[in-house]
Amino acid sequence: MEHSNKKHAILLIILTAIAVLTVVLVLVITNIGRGRNRAGTKLLNIAVTFGDDPCTQKNFSWYTEDDSQNAVIQYYPASESDKVGAKFDTSRAVTAEGFTERLDTYIPKAGEEYSASAALEPKSYTRHAVFVTGLEPGMRYMYRIGDGKNWSDTAEFTTAPDSSVSAGNGFSFLIVSDMQGYIYSDYELWGKVFGKAMDKCGSPAFMVNLGDFVERQDNALVWNYYFGLADGLENVTTVPVAGNKEDKMFLKYFLLGSQDGITGLNGYYSFDYMNVHFTVLNTGDGTKDLSKSQVKWLKNDLSSDKAKNAAFRVVLVHKAPYSDRNHADDSEIVKIRQQLLPLFDEYGADVVLEGHDHYYFRSEPVVSDGTVKAEYESSSVSAGGEKIDVFKLQKSSTGSSGVFYFMPGASGVRQHSKEFRDMPEILAARSIILNDPTFCVCDVTEDHIYFRTYEVDRYKLTATPVECWGIQK
Repeated sequence: MEHSNKKHAILLIILTAIAVLTVVLVLVITNIGRGRNRAGTKLLNIAVTFGDDPCTQKNFSWYTEDDSQNAVIQYYPASESDKVGAKFDTSRAVTAEGFTERLDTYIPKAGEEYSASAALEPKSYTRHAVFVTGLEPGMRYMYRIGDGKNWSDTAEFTTAPDSSVSAGNGFSFLIVSDMQGYIYSDYELWGKVFGKAMDKCGSPAFMVNLGDFVERQDNALVWNYYFGLADGLENVTTVPVAGNKEDKMFLKYFLLGSQDGITGLNGYYSFDYMNVHFTVLNTGDGTKDLSKSQVKWLKNDLSSDKAKNAAFRVVLVHKAPYSDRNHADDSEIVKIRQQLLPLFDEYGADVVLEGHDHYYFRSEPVVSDGTVKAEYESSSVSAGGEKIDVFKLQKSSTGSSGVFYFMPGASGVRQHSKEFRDMPEILAARSIILNDPTFCVCDVTEDHIYFRTYEVDRYKLTATPVECWGIQK
């Protein structure tokens, strides 16, 4: 009898411990969902983006649960001793104010946070946004955001240099795509991928996100997870690309353009970092292909002096116009391919960065409608601790050098495994099904652009190269 009582006592202790751990985990998840940072404030979804001029402008957006009418940022040029998370020096700070708007959205019903098909209930947030102008080029700043009384922890941002890329003066940026999660654990993995990417890149000039941040755009809790579980995301400027999962909510989480401008109001925009030109498209603004207004804008953008005189011309797009599996033969993708490929060839894009299909893809350099391979020479170099396969393109009789289409893969929990399409019109150089999420580090100087893509083991959290390649001018 005594032995039986001991067993019951041990079982009771174990069950009590499990119950306590469950309560703790629920509280942790609830606090992340409510956006409580280490300072105890309720700031969620802190997004830092470029203004129209990356040298002098920066945009900030965040959410709170309360209905505060104030959106305030304080910032100052950083010294070498200034660190993220340190005490904010108000005596050196400049203050700027922005605008707020009350947003009606949804979160999962209590107890359904772990379900991919959770029933949603109404939830209101206040969005805060500030346009900051008059910054110094190439400067690191410390900043904090809040309502004038409650503040975030001290974070940092850096403006673009007012100079051109050269052999000894370049920059690096990150590429991620398709986090596309439903629940906490999905974004817990994304946070670890982001951490590995930061370890590899160090201090990226910015991070390109090729879209599909979430699976359900109206579920505010997963947006909280996207921003809240990537530790340090508030210190990195994001270049967001509208995915098909975001639809109209895209512009409610990322502040684009400038206070008096109209750039980005339809989800497409461009910017120049140093003298590299980036064109960001929105493949969701038309019924099947891009709208006529976006195509007109695209032609004007790629024919602008900044684009024509750029060291490289990089296009960012979510729905991949050029790939060989999963969505490659969808009717809308075929239309987008017919619409965009001749334009990229005509206006001399160097590389098109794609998302949407969750696998690794790199095309041959192609001309015209993508069915003709451009001529090139190949060699190998060492950079970033990796061997890089480098391609030097030869101009054709039409003047085009060829366009690369590149998809680094999905940075979240979902990887596609459908069969490759038999599509002779798609000239694939590498096409790889992956089991784990990826990220890509891109290094740029005046005569090269290198892409180093890594797959992150979701259990061991080791980063292994998938492919390292580049373009040589």
